[in-house]
Amino acid sequence: MTLIEHFAELRNRLFIALLAWLVASGVAFAFRFEVLEWLKAPLPPSMTLNYFAVLEPFTVSMQVASFFGLVIASPVIIGQAWGFVAPGLYAEERRYAVPFILFAALAFAAGVAFSYYVVLPFSIPILLSFLGDEAQGLLSIGKYISTLLMLMAMFGIMFELPVLGFLLARIGILRHAPLVRYRRWAIVGGVAAAAIITPTGDPFNLALVAVPFLVLYEVTVVVVRISECRHGSQRRMRHAREDPEPTRSY
Repeated sequence: MTLIEHFAELRNRLFIALLAWLVASGVAFAFRFEVLEWLKAPLPPSMTLNYFAVLEPFTVSMQVASFFGLVIASPVIIGQAWGFVAPGLYAEERRYAVPFILFAALAFAAGVAFSYYVVLPFSIPILLSFLGDEAQGLLSIGKYISTLLMLMAMFGIMFELPVLGFLLARIGILRHAPLVRYRRWAIVGGVAAAAIITPTGDPFNLALVAVPFLVLYEVTVVVVRISECRHGSQRRMRHAREDPEPTRSY
């Protein structure tokens, strides 16, 4: 396949992925009121969301539709990405297409669910209680939704680490040794990122973000190690089939 043909295939796959995202975003937009009610659940019952600009209701609707459209369309998008790189893989590596697409989509959805059902119910009440009864909250719906979607996206990406590590190890790109070697840097980076995302100085909220990242990093190291061993054994078997030892004659 020539370079021009590669670019043509990339264009076609990007078009399919974008079309799937737009269609899924349209579906999410139609249910935006139900989604917004779902996103408001972590707030105290007495607290309401408000908008302070003419375009804010529109931008919030687009944010909600775009994000959950991406979640809905993720199997198609991941499938198109896999279809683009699959011709460069061996036949035994291409057989992982369906499991990879399935687990990658499920991992992202699991990250979103973890942030909503585990992190937000603990972190939001703590954040809103710092001033006690000294001030009444008047939340902007735009800032509230942006914060929630950023947190959900971050956890969705974090939960992709073991799946992506498995794939990269299977095709021989990633090794477990560099992950072990740079573990301390990963810990520092994970804690720093958690501190930026939860800038409250509260160690509890910091741990809610940092600890899952560190656990997923260790899980990724184990997955890569196991996948790397299996990849090496399969590669030796493939070379044995391709280059059999010559038969000795006496």
